[in-house]
Amino acid sequence: PDLSSGINAEYGDLEHKMEWAADHLMNIPFFPYLDIPYCILMAVFLRENKDSIKFAVNYPIASLVILILYVQANVICVHILLGLPLVACLDGAYDTLSAVICWWLVFFCPGDLFFKAYQKIIPLQFVIRVICEARHARLVMMACLEGHHYYPNHLTIIILCGLVDGCSGRLMMSLDRKIREECAAEGDGESELKQVSEVTKASLVLAVFYALIITGVAPITVNVGVLCGALFMVALLLNNILLGRHDPFMPIQNVFWKVACSKHQKID
Repeated sequence: PDLSSGINAEYGDLEHKMEWAADHLMNIPFFPYLDIPYCILMAVFLRENKDSIKFAVNYPIASLVILILYVQANVICVHILLGLPLVACLDGAYDTLSAVICWWLVFFCPGDLFFKAYQKIIPLQFVIRVICEARHARLVMMACLEGHHYYPNHLTIIILCGLVDGCSGRLMMSLDRKIREECAAEGDGESELKQVSEVTKASLVLAVFYALIITGVAPITVNVGVLCGALFMVALLLNNILLGRHDPFMPIQNVFWKVACSKHQKID
């Protein structure tokens, strides 16, 4: 039998399945399938911080505004970068409505039933995290496409748009700390330029990968690129779950530091 023809047929079948999965991933509506899980995740993140209930009860408007800022962080940051109107973040009414409902459920649901159920149902937590990672991959691609729309010949701007979109939540933590002060979580609000997080490093990898696809350097479609990006983000999530909060980029970072800055050591 001709092994090469069998391998080619199998490869073609795999490619067809990837395109099918990629098309379905890109056709999933943000509301409600992607936005609501993200709103829940961000509301739970705020709830788990110190004195979060006290802050929400005493300053409910401030607590709700912080959640909305997290939900709209990607639009705000990318539009600031591109000089576009910030009011566009209010274009999707469902985003804000989802944030309001999820905020009430997590903080003020009678008997605290919603938050207690979320904490006890571990599979639900995992599913929500996976959905949010897929959402992250799609939004980074959308930011890269937006950068390409306004600056089609500038690869750096395309990458920067994807990077800023991907780490927008981390960037918004600085404003969060200014508002909540001592109620913010430990470590939140630290400058991403001083201590780059795993999320920012992963977003940079996605942004570079997507920029190569958009500019035609990488010979794959946008949809398949997003699918690969989503699988990459889920792999990082599994790495954190199985190995703890272990930064897989640290070995590469250490090698780069030794090669590029071998004459100097970090000073404590």
